[in-house]
Amino acid sequence: MNIFSSPDPAVKKLLGWKLGDEEDRWALKAVDSLVKKMRKRKNHCNGTVEDLEYALANPGSRSRCVTIPRSLDGRLQISHRKGLPHVIYCRVWRWPNLQSHQELKPSEDCLFPYDARSEQICINPYHYHRVDQPNAGKLEMANKMSLLSSTPQLPPPNSLSSLLGSKSAVCGCASSSSCSSSSSYSSSFSSSFSTGQPNSALQNHQQGGHLQQIGHFHLSPSALSDDDDYLSQLVPTISSHSIIAKSTYARPQTVYWCSICYYELNTRVGEPFKVSVNTVVIDGFTDPSSESRICLGLLSNVNRNFTIENTRRHIGMGIRLSCTDNGVLLFNQSDSAVFVQSRNANFKYGLQATAVCRVPPGGASMLIFDYLIFGGMLEKAKSDGYQHVYELQKMCFVRLSFVKGWGADYHRQDVTSTPCWLELQLHQPMAWVDMALSDLEPPDHRGITSVS
Repeated sequence: MNIFSSPDPAVKKLLGWKLGDEEDRWALKAVDSLVKKMRKRKNHCNGTVEDLEYALANPGSRSRCVTIPRSLDGRLQISHRKGLPHVIYCRVWRWPNLQSHQELKPSEDCLFPYDARSEQICINPYHYHRVDQPNAGKLEMANKMSLLSSTPQLPPPNSLSSLLGSKSAVCGCASSSSCSSSSSYSSSFSSSFSTGQPNSALQNHQQGGHLQQIGHFHLSPSALSDDDDYLSQLVPTISSHSIIAKSTYARPQTVYWCSICYYELNTRVGEPFKVSVNTVVIDGFTDPSSESRICLGLLSNVNRNFTIENTRRHIGMGIRLSCTDNGVLLFNQSDSAVFVQSRNANFKYGLQATAVCRVPPGGASMLIFDYLIFGGMLEKAKSDGYQHVYELQKMCFVRLSFVKGWGADYHRQDVTSTPCWLELQLHQPMAWVDMALSDLEPPDHRGITSVS
């Protein structure tokens, strides 16, 4: 798409200052939305389109605040992506690889910075400067790190190493918005622990649409916010080691341990796959031989473009998912990398909540969900209240893309910009949170906002 094909001359002019490889269609919508918001308001005291043009054309000069009204949750929805307004426009015009609002600090002469909590938010990218985060560096691994064998060796139950897991090949980086690492998970991340007898849990799945419901939760998976929440607040204050605790609830048993949705860009293709067997293979072929195999090659999409077609050809043998007593393991069986975003794994290894990690081809594996860590987090959240327990539902979703990565190291900033990706909904943790919520007093319904 040619971003300069916009009929609005103001939008076309503003796009002339766009930096980096940000998705053209998304950038066009972001700028077009901004121009419309600024033209709608009657009061022009808080900046005009011309003021923004001056700021972009004269980065070394003093410029006026350029504001938009603050939404109820402080975020801005552009197409299929949701984020903080000043972060969005700083990415468009100054720092395409900006990862988090925590990297931004307002200038002294900015009258409406985001953190002032005023009714207006300044989005002038030259009213913010970028600061270094102490933990923003990537944890690089040696290139000659040996890949694990096809089956990881789990440590003895209840051993210290089983509680903490193997970290010999951890990768990642700090982010609260979209973060990627070019390092590799190339050894087994495993943990082992004992659990009590499972309890039953009610579950209800809406078959016909994008929405999934289990107990208290009713949300659109692709609309989960990537901005700061209770989970990201935990990362800098509590280590995964210190949060390990025995949960007062036994991990529930569910008929299906996960549901898998397949997406091409921001469109779900086919119905969700519900998985009951402990191990399932998801590949790019067309001949599923059993319930333990999902063949994405069978799925059709009339809107499929060349990039998607080419990516699908490289899925090959795909991935293998194994649900154990300890957690959920992912094995990359294909000849191309896969990219994983797991809030649970990120917390375990001290990464930012939305970090994206690369799992290399050739049999490398990653523990994408640790039940022991989650049980400890659930206990901690219970002491903090209903809303904090409710926030843990975000941890029950894992996203992964085939072949193409997303985040700060890639021109695709969001998973919905990748050609082929999966979203896993883990039923047992969802039911676990639901059990905890049922024992807590919910707050006044007027204080609850939609997670989408």
